[in-house]
Amino acid sequence: MCGILYIAQREPRIDRDAAAAALALQQWRGPDATSLLTLADGRVHLGHNRLAIIDPLARANQPMRSADGRYVVVFNGEIYNHRELRARHSLSTRTTCDTEVLLEGYALKGEAFFEELEGMYAFVIHDTATGGWVAARDPLGIKPLHLARFGGTVCLASEPRVVAQLGGCGIDAQSVQEWRLIRRPAPGHSFFAGVQELLPGTLVRHDGSQRRFWQLRQRNDRFEQHAFEALLQQVVADHEMSDVSNVALLSGGIDSALITALSGVPRTYSIGLDSCNELAPAAETAAALGRELVPVTITQTQLHEQWRGLARLRGEPLSLPNEGLIHAVCQAMQPDEKVVLTGEGADELMFGYDGLYRWALAQPQEPGGLDVRAFLARYGYRDTAPTPRLLDQMLTTAEGLRPIDAVEDFFYQVHLPGLLRRMDFASMAASKEARVPFADRRLVEYAYRLPAAAKLDGTHSKLPLRQQLQRLGLTGPLQRPKIGFSAQASPTAGRHAEYRVFQDLILEALSWS
Repeated sequence: MCGILYIAQREPRIDRDAAAAALALQQWRGPDATSLLTLADGRVHLGHNRLAIIDPLARANQPMRSADGRYVVVFNGEIYNHRELRARHSLSTRTTCDTEVLLEGYALKGEAFFEELEGMYAFVIHDTATGGWVAARDPLGIKPLHLARFGGTVCLASEPRVVAQLGGCGIDAQSVQEWRLIRRPAPGHSFFAGVQELLPGTLVRHDGSQRRFWQLRQRNDRFEQHAFEALLQQVVADHEMSDVSNVALLSGGIDSALITALSGVPRTYSIGLDSCNELAPAAETAAALGRELVPVTITQTQLHEQWRGLARLRGEPLSLPNEGLIHAVCQAMQPDEKVVLTGEGADELMFGYDGLYRWALAQPQEPGGLDVRAFLARYGYRDTAPTPRLLDQMLTTAEGLRPIDAVEDFFYQVHLPGLLRRMDFASMAASKEARVPFADRRLVEYAYRLPAAAKLDGTHSKLPLRQQLQRLGLTGPLQRPKIGFSAQASPTAGRHAEYRVFQDLILEALSWS
């Protein structure tokens, strides 16, 4: 898990010092090593902030050159099948890291190699022979990647504020309005005018052309519990690939309990406000699994200070109030505990937002039948009108789809990337790599567009996860109401009131209000 920076320009207007200053803005993404490579008489800069996880030796630092010297890569993330790819294509490597597999695989097969990757990633590969480049982002948007073009220059970076500083980009008022409603800018946009978000599963080239190398599509029409369980077990095992110590986040709920149960992590962490938490249920789950639990509590005042400090570090609004909790619990982990397994993605995979899914199922299932404004009124976190571009995006996405299918797509394309951005930032700011097994393209490909009855009934959602926990004898999480790492001072506090306090404080901390 790292931070990347790439600058290509017709004339060397951004010099090495300016590139280094921009790279320093995201040094918190990779405190183990920071490197900047300048090529083409100052017209190209490749920068990298490394959090060393796989092959943590200096030989695996980036930017990294291919064996023949032609290609240079800056890469953020993990490729979980890198050993399999190394063997499949008989790749000769000097390290044991996944970065070199990506680089040599591209040198061998070109862009087609990206379709073989299993993992979370964002990267840029520069071709020293032609001066061209290609960049790509993982299928579900686990790792961030932003870009801007201005005056013959293109900049790409993990953090949008880095690109914004280099391009002199101001705040995008529409994005702030969208954030008030859906907790993030509309897909493809950032909080800064002219700074784009590369969409998940997309690659972009130096000439501005783009291609989707992965997209949501139905691959199964029947659900089989044993097949799903075997796939989930394999995915969790893949996500444990590490040369450092692994731990897990554990609440009192279903998702984190199942990930912990299927993993080999010896230690788990849980957090909550001193006035509202589920540390006791988490301890019960940990005891049932024979794992150590480290409980962490913070006060409301401490949480507010977390919000202020994190917003200033990130240079843009936070996504969710519990971002402060995630950061605080990651800070409590041991220095060598760098990999953190989490339960993110289960709600999208298995219709966990059952109120909204049941509402969608109650609508007439006619193609194009989703009332987008009514959906946003139910989903939204503030009483704010959608921007025209957000409304247009949603209408376009819902066109020709049944309401339940349009809502499923919304949660994958809009909601989940926002949550993943929250998890990425909050963990990285504490020098930890969060891994999200449920947000794995193999699981999504298995579960996407399955009949709703396979995922929820009149009482419960996430039926396959419940059945698997039942089979494992872990019944405690099945019987409790969900709280999670809640930032609400009281379980009865209203969501809109909570977000008003949170968002107003964030804007004040950034001096954006």
